[in-house]
Amino acid sequence: MKLVKWMRKCSKMFVLGLIAFVSLIPFILVFFTSIKERVIALSMPPVWFFVPTLRNYTDLLTNTAFLRSVLNSLLIASASTFIAMIIGILAGYGFSRFRFKGKGFFTYMILALRMTPSIVFIIPYFIIWRTIRLNDTHLSMILMYLTLCLPLIILMMRSFVVDVPLELEEAAMVDGCSRWQTLRLILVPVLRPGILAAATLAFIALWNDFILAMFNTGRNTRTLTVEIYTSLSFYQIDWNKLSTSAIIAVIPAIIFISLTQKYIVRGLTMGAIKG
Repeated sequence: MKLVKWMRKCSKMFVLGLIAFVSLIPFILVFFTSIKERVIALSMPPVWFFVPTLRNYTDLLTNTAFLRSVLNSLLIASASTFIAMIIGILAGYGFSRFRFKGKGFFTYMILALRMTPSIVFIIPYFIIWRTIRLNDTHLSMILMYLTLCLPLIILMMRSFVVDVPLELEEAAMVDGCSRWQTLRLILVPVLRPGILAAATLAFIALWNDFILAMFNTGRNTRTLTVEIYTSLSFYQIDWNKLSTSAIIAVIPAIIFISLTQKYIVRGLTMGAIKG
């Protein structure tokens, strides 16, 4: 019986490992391309045995335009996520705990905004920023990205707050806490897994955005995705620069996820089991 269980466990681990390996094949190929010389990277058929080099990484990490795009992406994505989380927590709490006129309408509007493709907002945002002279500024990018991630955060936080028993807040208020203190001292610690899960999803979405950044950034606010796009040329693709940029672009997302991974599953499954 133990042998059967052991074989079943081994077979399950083998299948999961195989699926994970197949999923990582594109990333592995991109990494190998990033450590190849330019001539080897463009050779056909592909060269599998070569002397690795870090020249592509040193060239990019000494490129001021590339480093500026990385800092722009970090600044814009982090600031937008932070502001959106504050607004999202308050809005989610309001939608779940208060009754007011038009509550259902506003909820459906947020859902509709979440379902609307981001490409729809390109021309309106371009006209607005040019009219009020905020084009090519970090403030305009942060405000624009708020509309991209706020619907998701509000809907997630609303569902998380609904799952918290109302009696927990009532007990805190009986002990003398105000509603603001109850939210800050009771609900926020309880909702920490959900908050970090929502922040992770929002940060990754903003970090990977290309459409809005492509048409609304300029020389001062060019993000990493737009900088990677410049690796493409009309006659020939610089596979070395493109692959190296892609590897560097993945690193911040991996670091962010590794710091919050123990909360992500707990946050995304909050309220999934009732008992």
